[in-house]
Amino acid sequence: MKKILLLILFVPLLFSQELLLDSLLNEYQDSESLYKKTKKESAGFLLVYSREDLERMQAYSLKDVLKTIRLYTLQMHSIGVSRILNVGQGKSALPPIKLYIDDFEITSVAQGNALDMYGEMDIYFVDHIEIYQGGNSIAFGNSPGSMVIRLYSKDPSRENSSSTQITFDSKSSGDFRIIDAGSADEYDYLFYADAAKTNYKKPTRNKQELSRDASRLQAHFKISQDDNFEIAIDTISTKTDIFNGMGTAPLGDDSLRRYTYINAIKYFQGDIKLSLAASTERKKFFNSDANGIQLTTDLQGTPTGNDLDIDIHSNTYKITLDKKIIDGNHDFLIGAEFQQNRLKVKTYKGTNVTPVIGPKKLDIYMFYLEELYNINKNNLLAFSAKVDYYKDSFSKSSTEYAYRLGYISLINEVWTTKLFAISRYTYPNALQTTFAPPVYNVNPELESSTTKMLAGELEYNDNTHRVVFGYAYKVIDDALSFDKVTKKYINSPDTIYFNRVYIRGEHHFNFNNKAIIEVYKGYKDDYYSPGAGALVQLFNKVGKFDIYNELVYRDSYILVNPLTNEDIKMDAGYDYTLAISYPVNKKLKVKLKGENLLNKASKTIIDTAGEIKIPAIERRGLITMEYTF
Repeated sequence: MKKILLLILFVPLLFSQELLLDSLLNEYQDSESLYKKTKKESAGFLLVYSREDLERMQAYSLKDVLKTIRLYTLQMHSIGVSRILNVGQGKSALPPIKLYIDDFEITSVAQGNALDMYGEMDIYFVDHIEIYQGGNSIAFGNSPGSMVIRLYSKDPSRENSSSTQITFDSKSSGDFRIIDAGSADEYDYLFYADAAKTNYKKPTRNKQELSRDASRLQAHFKISQDDNFEIAIDTISTKTDIFNGMGTAPLGDDSLRRYTYINAIKYFQGDIKLSLAASTERKKFFNSDANGIQLTTDLQGTPTGNDLDIDIHSNTYKITLDKKIIDGNHDFLIGAEFQQNRLKVKTYKGTNVTPVIGPKKLDIYMFYLEELYNINKNNLLAFSAKVDYYKDSFSKSSTEYAYRLGYISLINEVWTTKLFAISRYTYPNALQTTFAPPVYNVNPELESSTTKMLAGELEYNDNTHRVVFGYAYKVIDDALSFDKVTKKYINSPDTIYFNRVYIRGEHHFNFNNKAIIEVYKGYKDDYYSPGAGALVQLFNKVGKFDIYNELVYRDSYILVNPLTNEDIKMDAGYDYTLAISYPVNKKLKVKLKGENLLNKASKTIIDTAGEIKIPAIERRGLITMEYTF
């Protein structure tokens, strides 16, 4: 099998030719040229997925990209939602990941994690994706986070067309997408819609079938006028079967997650930008269990009810004002933002214990600045600072700070180095402080954690070969940690020390053929998810066929059975994907894709007994037809 896999991976490379960029279109599509055109080296440690990369990968959902990101592992949660974990972390320690669609940050109050809502979103309307790790520039996301994911929608003036896609898979799933983009007089517009039904393999537990089948509706609309304004409206609604649920024998119920936002931007003379945004969110959860649902106070005791019905609503309002100033060798960005979060528990039924509910209101005042100073044409200093003031409805308030100091040097034509010293904070989310399902308690007194990090990259790039070596040393104080005794999140009294290292190599045989190999490893005291991983990507073109091979490796790791306290070894994962596309003519394209073809992707357990092991990416085959009008 290994010899066959290696043959599949590397035979297309025999057809490689010399590197030629024969058109401006090719120059635009190449991810390296896109990186140079859109971002500066001072942005941070950047991964770019160009439009051509996404199309050749056949990345239909954001999850298809998330599973390939270094230092993170995609895993499945017990209620049927996929989550992404930092190297070595457990499910109770969700990393502070920020998600943006164009200039709007998805702020999830009820979920506590934007990727719970948008992690499996369709990305047919997305042009390219930029991912910043290890502390990003304020200019590309003013909210502190361990990683920032920015999705950039397609440019209507460049699209000027309509197209549709339809996908079916081997599990009888279906997905229909449509996009219309163009210009009308002085205005550019984009309209996109998606409807999907996804089916999964159904394991059994206590004679009950566990289903996480899901249906999704999604739409995005944007209208803009150059140098004047931009308005974007987005909505997503996902209904998912309850999967394992909160008990031990779920009877087949479901959860509903819905999010809608509007973001309006006005541009003024003098490089001033004003943004007004509002979002609304709903999380409805119904779980019926044959054996009853047990509360946190008595995990192995008598269940308090057979049904659990929860309905949570939240609203967020934002106003942001920033200004850019260019003065000789100095580039300044200054800005301020006010954010108002409101949460309402409309329904909580099914147990005989009244839940403890923390503050339902949270106001945030943010002030930030950034300076880029060009020492000379090859050396640059970057400094950013952010001060945030939080106040909730329990009259609890705090002032938080974030800083970043960076040095970037273009040593010569092929060597570049970056070094950043970073101090940031992680503020607890509403699921930790305000409202939680009955499997754990909330802690309104929870404080933010502080992370200090020193990180650097050394890059060699001669346009044919690119090698990047990265290293980071991180110290975390007051970490947000789940306490098994009190069954709530607390500020850990222990200081956490963490190292990570990665190396990425790219070889461009010509414009249509390239190979990427990446490996990483984390060094910490305890591991609850894979501590090391690797990625191999091969992009090839043979005649009119686009061929993409991908192998995602995640190391083995140990989980602890919450009932017996025994170790459970989780095997290493090998997730192999093959995607082939063929343009029948200028308007019609046919695509074939196989996911997790070896059926050995990294798994996690979803039940307290530790018996059911589930991969985030199931083995399946897909066929897609795309037509452009």
